[in-house]
Amino acid sequence: MQDKTTTLCGEKNTLPAEADRLNALHELEILEGNSDEDLNRITRLVALHFNAPFAYISLIDSTVQQLKSTFGFMKEETPREKSFCTHTVDAADVFVVQDALTDDRFKNNPAVTGDLKVRFYAGAPLITNQGFVIGALCVMDTYPRDLTEEQQNTLRELAELVIAHIGLRRAVGRVNILSGMPNNYQLEEDLKALSSQASKGRRILVHIDMPDLGTAMKIAGFLGVDGYNVLMRNVAHKIRKICRGRADIYHLNDNQFALLSIDGNTAGFRDFVRSLHKNFSDPVESANIPLNLLSYGGLVEFEIEAVEIQDVTRKALAAAHQAFIRKQRWCNYDITCDISLQRSFTLLTDIHSAIRDGDFRLEYQPKLDLATGRYDSVEALLRWTHKKFGPISPAEFVPLVEKTALIKPLTNWVLDAALCQIREWKEIGLHLKVAINLSPRNFEEDDIVERIQHACLRHDIYPDEIEIECTEGVWMDGADVLDTLNRIRRFGIQIALDDFGTGYSNFAYLQEVPASVIKIDRSLISEIDTNPRAGRVVRSLIELAKQLQYRIVAEGVEMSSTLRLLQTWGVDEVQGYLLSRPLIAKEIEEFVRNTYAVKNERAICLN
Repeated sequence: MQDKTTTLCGEKNTLPAEADRLNALHELEILEGNSDEDLNRITRLVALHFNAPFAYISLIDSTVQQLKSTFGFMKEETPREKSFCTHTVDAADVFVVQDALTDDRFKNNPAVTGDLKVRFYAGAPLITNQGFVIGALCVMDTYPRDLTEEQQNTLRELAELVIAHIGLRRAVGRVNILSGMPNNYQLEEDLKALSSQASKGRRILVHIDMPDLGTAMKIAGFLGVDGYNVLMRNVAHKIRKICRGRADIYHLNDNQFALLSIDGNTAGFRDFVRSLHKNFSDPVESANIPLNLLSYGGLVEFEIEAVEIQDVTRKALAAAHQAFIRKQRWCNYDITCDISLQRSFTLLTDIHSAIRDGDFRLEYQPKLDLATGRYDSVEALLRWTHKKFGPISPAEFVPLVEKTALIKPLTNWVLDAALCQIREWKEIGLHLKVAINLSPRNFEEDDIVERIQHACLRHDIYPDEIEIECTEGVWMDGADVLDTLNRIRRFGIQIALDDFGTGYSNFAYLQEVPASVIKIDRSLISEIDTNPRAGRVVRSLIELAKQLQYRIVAEGVEMSSTLRLLQTWGVDEVQGYLLSRPLIAKEIEEFVRNTYAVKNERAICLN
């Protein structure tokens, strides 16, 4: 039987559907995380004002009550059905229990029978602007008592203060602090609201980088943080001034902005966007310095009723990325380019599983010593057969991996696989030096030398049994890279400069690099027997490198005439499809042994 001292103040409101109430609660994004100090101040104020030992702010989810702030006791999650506040939510007004111990609904409640020994409860609902009751501001005491009408009004006003603070915090979270413009969270909200409208139609979302990230970093380094912030505020003001009335404008993050067309005239909006470069090209000032900032933008058109929020923002960003890659001011979303980006993302996410499942392998291309006619060394080449896409070219996946931390585990796998193979060959009497390619990123890793050393010890391999190849110009990345190269060389490993002749080709730098081998790139080799100018360039390069006592390796040899010229000019080693394609380890054993046993036509040309 309900105790007559339980009071319901005011008329019970007609609540919207429970599902809508829960959606309103979740959209406020306050269930996760700790309470903030402002809410804690309110609960302390409530306890002090009502001279009560306990006060708290509750949020009522579908099955549980979450306490966002408490005074006088520890926060803990409780089942909704055991919550006093669920009655406040149902009542949608101040709900008072004068003596819980005599109320059949609450006399067995853990808060009453447990350590808190609650007798009195009063709660005021937290009602959003849309009329949803998401929780309550509550006060409790260990003695029976009541609230006057004035006290009930005060509790209501304090509950309104709580909901106002929650709304303000949410609003602040949807505004870019730097510019005061709506941010990416607000964009998501607006797209969600747009898709919920009954009307059909199309809109355009534009993603703008102004300036691009690389330029932004340089400017920040030049102007400092404060100067950069002033610049980005001025950029935001400029975009807002130009685009106001034509689009909803958002400041997503530092140098990133978005425009959302406000009507269905997509053709007109496209024309407007493409005309923006004239206004965007005007200088923007910071610290009294006018700066010309390049901008890159991506456009995606979408159906309002079918919009997938994350997908449409991703497509706009992908289009902006393509604009930057192509050095165009604007780029429409292209599904072909997007598929390529999605493929790249899939490849990166599959690297770890590919290493684990054995999808990577090494192939080895023999290198012919022109002085002896023997195949004494090979180059290890990484290959990947993807479970979905099949064979993946290293030219596709290596540049992707180099931009991420995945380069480290992949390099570790290559080192282990190559050194393990050297040991297996040695066990059957085959002694081959193996050249291993390292990425420029590897030389920036603090522990790369130690990892190479440990790999040699683990597989019982001498340092002179491997060669480390690095691309030309890697030494220009700084003194730390040079130090790493010197440490590798001091360990006893030879260093080869790969793709020489395609980059800096600066012989002055060669005095500082501890390399002993230069590999001439296939792009230079391919025309030496048909292009006299190319031949003179390569011959001069070889002569100079020989004077500096480098061992010369020519790669990409595909014609006998090319091989004869290289031998005449003094090249030490050659590799290429004329001699052999890259082979798996078992094929290398057969190839080398057969070549040693019988000098076939590929070797006879040396004599």
